[in-house]
Amino acid sequence: MVTAVVVLAGPVPAAFAHGDDRPDGPRVVAEGLDNPRQLNSDQDGNLVVVVEAGRGGPDCVGERCAGLTGAVTLIENPHRDEPAVSTVVEGLLSVAAPDASFAEGPGGADATDVDGQYIVAGYDPERLDLSVFEARGASMLVAGTEENGEEYLLAYADLQAAEEELNPDGAQIDSNPYAVLYVDEDDEVSPDGYALVADAGANTVWKVEPDFSTATEDAPPEYEITAWATWPTTALPDGTDDPEGPAEFVPTSLTADEHGNVYVGGLGSVRPGEGAVVQFSADGTELGRWDGFTAVTGVAVDRGHLYVSQLFGPTPPMPPGETPAAEAPPRPGQVPGQVVVVHRHHEDAARYAIDVPLPAGLATGRHGQVYASVNSVAPAEGIAEGPQNPFGAVGGGAVWELDFSDAYRLEDAG
Repeated sequence: MVTAVVVLAGPVPAAFAHGDDRPDGPRVVAEGLDNPRQLNSDQDGNLVVVVEAGRGGPDCVGERCAGLTGAVTLIENPHRDEPAVSTVVEGLLSVAAPDASFAEGPGGADATDVDGQYIVAGYDPERLDLSVFEARGASMLVAGTEENGEEYLLAYADLQAAEEELNPDGAQIDSNPYAVLYVDEDDEVSPDGYALVADAGANTVWKVEPDFSTATEDAPPEYEITAWATWPTTALPDGTDDPEGPAEFVPTSLTADEHGNVYVGGLGSVRPGEGAVVQFSADGTELGRWDGFTAVTGVAVDRGHLYVSQLFGPTPPMPPGETPAAEAPPRPGQVPGQVVVVHRHHEDAARYAIDVPLPAGLATGRHGQVYASVNSVAPAEGIAEGPQNPFGAVGGGAVWELDFSDAYRLEDAG
């Protein structure tokens, strides 16, 4: 992009069940990952790009610790029993708790049409202020390796400045990029294309469009940032959820189908049943919507299905005495999370789910595989039990190939 530098009642396809040569249940594709988040796959499903939000570092202010521990990991041939896993970008800014959990940092990554180049939704270390929560220096970064083997990392598009100048939702100034999608409108010219960035803080999906005619040997192309889609902010002035008002969309995830339509997942203020996925045409026209999810942190599609990660699904943990009447939160020691599948071409299609611990990014393979980043708020070694951990012991960050052969219909889950 930048130069110079089994069918279960219809909606669950048979391909999801492992073959006879593999045991039932999920298959570990990659492990030892620090807070894995968004996944993106190539058109053939032979490559999966994983962003690791990292594990923070030694520079701490209160409970926020920063370091250059974020990374982009590439999984080649993820469908094989022993896929090739390699780190293709490292040294990205990460902010995490002292135990390396719940990292903020690079939330999304995708490959461009330039060989060995990646775009990353993350932070500029030159502009981070740990003492000010909103001072993240939000940026779309470009990283890669030149033909001579020289690596580069560039804070390319200034998302924080765009939020300060445009503030599309008209609320507090806050930019927290959470996912990125590279859009290449043709298979011919390279480099070209543009990026979409889901910014949870700005409640906006930004479009970052480079002008490649301005690129030189010493400088990347100039760019334009516009608000591609925006949702109203309903939070209180301090940014906390207003329980008396409507839930906020909060875009966290992006994917596209074979026709170029874009799907945006929204957190829904982490309220039970208030998350959603919206389908747009390539020009940003809304085409469809699926409601009723909880804490959406990942979306993926194949030719017939929509897959949705519910980070805390079906019900997020809540303080004692604040349990929703409709559902009980996870029991102490029970790690929450679901991946939901629905037939996206059928109106009011039944929804099925499997339990997946704290899932985030999703991606699909060429033969019906579905991959998920799991234990997505945990470092490689996991999170130990303790008074500050409502889930009990949490496993280490990993990517799984999911098995939907035991998927249950959500209406029957109780």
